[in-house]
Amino acid sequence: MPRRASSGINIGQIAGIAAAILGFVVIAALLFKLIAGGLFGDGGGKKTSARKASGNAAPLSLVTYRDNGNSLRGNVYRVEGKVEETLRWTPDRGRLISFEASDATETMPVPVLVPEDFSNINIERGTELGLVVRVDRDGTLVAEAIDE
Repeated sequence: MPRRASSGINIGQIAGIAAAILGFVVIAALLFKLIAGGLFGDGGGKKTSARKASGNAAPLSLVTYRDNGNSLRGNVYRVEGKVEETLRWTPDRGRLISFEASDATETMPVPVLVPEDFSNINIERGTELGLVVRVDRDGTLVAEAIDE
């Protein structure tokens, strides 16, 4: 005895297709927000004042940084001191400076990468600065905010 043909798409299939389309739209919207936020999000927020940004940043312990800078990777700290000299400059990456940093216990020179975002700030030898720095994955201090 031959089987009867199906009468079309049932309600379960319609609900499944609708859920898949809705899920795709939600994921696409979140992905767009993530990408657009990364490109346009804070409008170059790295150029903030160190006084404003340093409210959340703890002071950098120079002893800990000297002993094992890699243990501080990914964290943001506040550091005060003066510029000793510019060690290197490249137009695409910025300036690498020797910064004589001071904390509660000691003073020591540390290398700080100042990104090209701060090219409008005049950084000369002997200039006293307050920096908010992020410890990069290789232990390098990267300026996030500069207070002149």
